[in-house]
Amino acid sequence: MRTRILRAVLLFALTARTLIGAEPADVVLTGGKIVTLDAQQRVVEALAVRDGKIVVTGSNADVQPLIGSTTEIIRLDGKAVLPGFIESHCHAVGVARGMLDQTYAELSSIAEMQDWIRQAAHDVPAGRWIEVPRNEITRFKERRFPTPAELDAACTTHPVLYNSVSNKWVLNTKGFETLGLIDSKSKLDDGEVVRDEAGKPLLLRGGTGTIRKHTPKAPEHSRDEVLAALAKVLQTYNSVGITSIFERATDPGSLSLFRELKTRDQLTTRVTGTFRFSAKTVDGVEKYVASLGLKPGEGDEWIKAGPLKITIDGGIHWGTTRLSEAYGPKRIAFYRLTDPEYRGEQFFSAAEMQTVFAAAQRLGWQMSCHVTGDEGTRQVLEALGRVAAEQPDVRKRRFTLIHAYFPAPDIVRQCRELGVCVDTQGYLYYRDADTLAQVYGPQWAERFIGLGDWVRGGIPVGLNADHMIGLDPNHSMNSFNPLLMLSIAVTRKTLDGHVHGPQQALSRIDALRTVTQWPAYLSFDESKLGTLEVGKLADLVVLNRDYLACPNDELAKLTVERTIVGGRTVFRK
Repeated sequence: MRTRILRAVLLFALTARTLIGAEPADVVLTGGKIVTLDAQQRVVEALAVRDGKIVVTGSNADVQPLIGSTTEIIRLDGKAVLPGFIESHCHAVGVARGMLDQTYAELSSIAEMQDWIRQAAHDVPAGRWIEVPRNEITRFKERRFPTPAELDAACTTHPVLYNSVSNKWVLNTKGFETLGLIDSKSKLDDGEVVRDEAGKPLLLRGGTGTIRKHTPKAPEHSRDEVLAALAKVLQTYNSVGITSIFERATDPGSLSLFRELKTRDQLTTRVTGTFRFSAKTVDGVEKYVASLGLKPGEGDEWIKAGPLKITIDGGIHWGTTRLSEAYGPKRIAFYRLTDPEYRGEQFFSAAEMQTVFAAAQRLGWQMSCHVTGDEGTRQVLEALGRVAAEQPDVRKRRFTLIHAYFPAPDIVRQCRELGVCVDTQGYLYYRDADTLAQVYGPQWAERFIGLGDWVRGGIPVGLNADHMIGLDPNHSMNSFNPLLMLSIAVTRKTLDGHVHGPQQALSRIDALRTVTQWPAYLSFDESKLGTLEVGKLADLVVLNRDYLACPNDELAKLTVERTIVGGRTVFRK
């Protein structure tokens, strides 16, 4: 009887292996709640991986025949498994270089900034400049620029420099003295000194060149130092479940850093590069594309060329986002602007956009645009629509709006008609929406990062960080913790617990799609990534609790137990 049972078991195992492949799996996960995000939205208990790809999803019994003597068995004990998170907008190389120069500190008030300056004054030799890490005025509790007097209260022994909004700088008295700008008649060659009624300087508009002549240059770092820092950035991404990134402003030189990490077996995320340029003519686009030395989509499953990118307007932190209405007195005062009819910057005309989009389309490249304001977005879509009238294949190229903070019905409709995708930022809503409600008005805050509008309109949307400075997942210059991002998408709560536009909140599944399935679509990788299905790359995340079942207010507290990329564990808690 025992012999017959053994023969029956062996026959079953052999039959199963014939159906799914004779070789045992490299990795098997059993006894979990695996959210596949497949068409049936199945939640299964087991998954098997071979050669970096998923070969079985189903029950524990389904994967049992694939367990061999060399198979790694991961017993989940009821833990949840999600597809690997795709960070669809980051600047990892910039983060790596920046962390070699300064340790970032997220500051939430002018008082916190003063404490940071006092500590820095202890560490920096007297007389040397102290530059405050970038922290936006939209995120200060006071919701305004610091004053020179407040910087003086923190430090008088060093020149101190605060900059948050691109071309506006606040200095302490010693800083203004160092630049020779104390006298009310003194001027700035490359900018403007804003003064109070008594003639004392308050801040500088412009003047970047003058400031950088006086402040010390950042030290040069060796390639090995940059590579080690970049590897650390990617490992930190892995610690919060990130398995793929879109490097949203790169070039062939920076992309080569990732290739070198791959050669060293230190590349732990997949990378899609976005190439930013400023050409406005056909000839300029052609020369830029030729300088890349790459074909559209060139690369492999680890590193590949993604879209081209141009910058259309500025941003809400800087007071340069292109709006459909005049900024008006409240916004003008907040950003220290002068013209109440100002509507924001626009660096490309509609005709120039059309020229660039048409040239990129003819050359076979996907295009993307940094555009934040609603009027800027409309200008982009109008130009793209004119190109689509002559080159209908534009609709298949997955043109991507980067940021697009303020959706509206006409914008969503045009995006759907043109096959446009969106890459937008959850942490900006979390930290900046309360300020927008106060400075822009409640209706603007309700539209801000309008995920519900995009999803209901059928627009593939990637929710991301735009991570650019710092290494703390929750307290960098834009948090890159996808679990916090999911919490923001589901609850629509700001840092202070307010909800602007409750209709913009997403279901758990749709929120999950914004950091997995839809970003994979943005990069034409939906057949490889974004869901846990047979034949796809085995990129997945093991959580400590059930994402689908835990209370809303505990979503941001979920933690990653293990991150797997291509069947290989790259992070384990």
